[in-house]
Formats: sequence, C-alpha cells, structure tokens
Amino acid sequence: MKEELYRLPQEFLAKLKKIYPGNYHKIYETFLEKKEQSFRINYLKTDLRGLRKLLINEKIKCKELPYPKGSFLLKSDLRKLQKSFIYQDGLIYVQNVSSMIPPLVLDPGQGERILDLCAAPGAKTTQMLSLAGKELELIAVEKIRVRYYKLLANLKIQGVDFITPLLLDGIWVRKKFPEYFDKVLLDSPCSCEGLFYVKNPRSYKYWKQRKVKEMAHKQKRLISSAIYSLKEGGVLVYSTCTFSPEENEGIINWVLNKFKDSLQIVPIKIPLNNVTPGLIRWRDKTFSSDLKFSLRIIPNRSMEGFFLAKLIKR
Repeated sequence: MKEELYRLPQEFLAKLKKIYPGNYHKIYETFLEKKEQSFRINYLKTDLRGLRKLLINEKIKCKELPYPKGSFLLKSDLRKLQKSFIYQDGLIYVQNVSSMIPPLVLDPGQGERILDLCAAPGAKTTQMLSLAGKELELIAVEKIRVRYYKLLANLKIQGVDFITPLLLDGIWVRKKFPEYFDKVLLDSPCSCEGLFYVKNPRSYKYWKQRKVKEMAHKQKRLISSAIYSLKEGGVLVYSTCTFSPEENEGIINWVLNKFKDSLQIVPIKIPLNNVTPGLIRWRDKTFSSDLKFSLRIIPNRSMEGFFLAKLIKR
C-alpha cells in the first residue's frame, strides 16, 4: 500500500477491503488523485449542438461522453471554464459524472410531481428541471439555511425561475405532502466516503464508524418520510456518495422490512462497466436477496463512489 494512503483512517481502509475484497487496491488508488472535472448541459438554456459549437469557439478543451448524454470531461483548466460565459450564464453545470446518474434513473417526466428531498446545492435539482422542463412540478427541500441560499443561487444561474424551494427539514415532508408525489429523489446526506482525497484532510478527518451510525439514523428518518409522501405506484430513487453498507444496503433492507409488502426494489440498468450489484451480506447480517438489484458505482479517475437503489411503492 502506498505510503500516502496511511493518512486515511485505517479503520475505513480495512472496512473497504472487506466490502471489495477483489479490487480494493484499485479503489485505494482513486483516493490519491483528484477526480477529472466533468460538466453537463443545461437544456433550459441551450441544446447539445449549440453547446458543442460554443465550447469550440471558447477554446474549451473537453471530451464528450457517450453516457450520460450531454456530459463532458474537462480537459482545459477549470478556471478558464469558470471565466467563460458558458459557465457564468448557466449553460452548463459542473458536476461529477456519478452525481448525474440518480436523476437519470428517476427519469423525471413532464406533468409529474417530483420531490427532491435533500436538494442543496442543486446539482440534481437543476438536472431534473433541465431534463423535463417547465412542465415538471418539482418541490426541492433543504433544511440548512446556508445550503438553502446556495440552492437559490444555483437555480437562478441555471434559469430556473418557476419553482421556489422550501426551507424545511425533510423528515416533515411526510406530513406536509402525504402521498402527493409521483417520484422522489433522496440523494441522502451521508459520510461522503466516496469523496475522500488524500491531499485534502478535510475530506476525511471527520470520519469515524460512529459518524456512519449517526448518518444511518438520519437516513432512516428521511427515507421513511420520502415513502409516506409517495403515491401508490410511485418511484423512489435513493442514493449516497459513500461505501458503507450501513448507509446503503442496510438502509434499503431496513425500509423493505418496515414497509413489508408496500415496497418493491427494481433493477437499475445503466451502460457503465464500473458497476457492481449491491451486497446481500455484510459481516453478520444477511440482507434481502433483492438487494442484488441495487447498484454500486466503483470509483475511477473521473467518477466518485456511489450507491443507488430504485423502489416502487405498491
């Protein structure tokens, strides 16, 4: 193991080795370098053909990705992109590729009622509105005031003047909007293990197993609220940017048991090679065999580690 990796919490590295016994070395390597910057189109302000021309005219070097459609890896300096009108006028949104996938799995459609339960800073909120347009009824919720104002700022830059987010703790959505939504995105607060970077101690110094347990407690309250606010036949996508099974498969297994026959987990199919099915066992716990339908995104040079599960309320 490379010497720099000893800066990371050793309990975390040992845990990761148990989660991914076959390829933990490759995952360790991803903590040594910053992820390649990526961005996506904002369809509210431009189309893909027009954006391609603008990027060429502004001499922004990038590589267009086959998936997600409308996403790019930045090959120029990020500051150069940020100084361009393309960025400042909100024609694009700088966002990690992994983070773009939950809204695509949710698949927002015109005329639907959608909840973004933990919305700030707005990457996924603006992505859903970019995909579905003004005909989408989207309610974005954020409980932390500073993050809420960051969400407002990003909505304005991206040209979203047709929704007003709510400054509200997501656990109360169940009472404010009972069985109201067609679809819910819960990109949950988590221990953020997928964002660890060796040269940035702030990204990992907070980490303890106790933190993981604290986050799991919050996640259970949030996902319960999400389900109570969902219509029968509605769809919930749950995602995190962490590796810990306690925050991923453990949460989905818990909610399947809590709501018993009311929920069904369904397969997620995305055209990527760096994915693996969710765990059905962790340490002394055995999860529902249906957890194989959840998805883990394995981090690489451009993608953060992510977890996704898609549920339907019967």
